[in-house]
Amino acid sequence: MTMTSSFRSLLFAVVCCLCSQTAWAEGWIRYADNDKVDMYFDSFNKRKMGDTAFAWDLHNLKAPNKRSNGFAFQSVGYAVEYQCRAMKRRVLAIKWFSGQMGEGTNQVEEGVVGDWVIITPGSLEKMLFDHICE
Repeated sequence: MTMTSSFRSLLFAVVCCLCSQTAWAEGWIRYADNDKVDMYFDSFNKRKMGDTAFAWDLHNLKAPNKRSNGFAFQSVGYAVEYQCRAMKRRVLAIKWFSGQMGEGTNQVEEGVVGDWVIITPGSLEKMLFDHICE
């Protein structure tokens, strides 16, 4: 599937907004947790345009971890796009943070546009989907 230039421009603009440091908010709402991670979404910066929604999904680790390049991180932010009627999502960008709750130095991987994933009833993704696409 090829992307039109207008869609690419829109996608680029959304990723830039979601990835900017000034967009990083204190409006985190916890939607799930387990023994390894607390999961939050950014209630201040979620955006919905028609059937499409965008949000940050922040995973705050309970124990530090390391990337393959040696970067030590304690939280990970995922810029996520949702197709609300179709009940699917995909990751647009990822940020790894050295500190808790998206603080500290970070490494960004933009343009990682993942495959669309169908939201499964009863899943963690469905819990977040309900907040974002409401």
